[in-house]
Amino acid sequence: MRTTNQNRGQNPDFIAVVTCGKLTIRSNPLAEIEIAQTGLTTAGLRAFANLMGWNMSDIAKATGTTERTLIRNKEKPLNKQISEHALEIARLSGVGVAYFDDVKRWSQWLDTPHMQFDNHPPRAMINTIRGRELIHRIITGLQYGFTA
Repeated sequence: MRTTNQNRGQNPDFIAVVTCGKLTIRSNPLAEIEIAQTGLTTAGLRAFANLMGWNMSDIAKATGTTERTLIRNKEKPLNKQISEHALEIARLSGVGVAYFDDVKRWSQWLDTPHMQFDNHPPRAMINTIRGRELIHRIITGLQYGFTA
């Protein structure tokens, strides 16, 4: 779908959004590890969800938790696992939005069943490490013209 990189610089920094500005896409990986261990906040996940046009149920499923957990932990930091998943999804979304040129097209692609995902939508796999790796690999393949 994407043939040029003309809009690449216009995409939001999803890492900055999900961390409420504590990190950016260019932050030191050690800082990212520290933030994940400290725990992201629900506010960062809400900001990310709003930017993506996702609801909190989508975010909860993608991060391997429940919407109730996100609501209950409104003031407290989220656990390390949820925080790591959120950071990975934010990073992956940066790749997806860069390729598809906008958030809406990225979300539509995530909801479209594909052969590479056994005719399931990629969103059904985004809650696992291997699923995110597969999504990333498929997008990279699309960038370089690989179709299988």
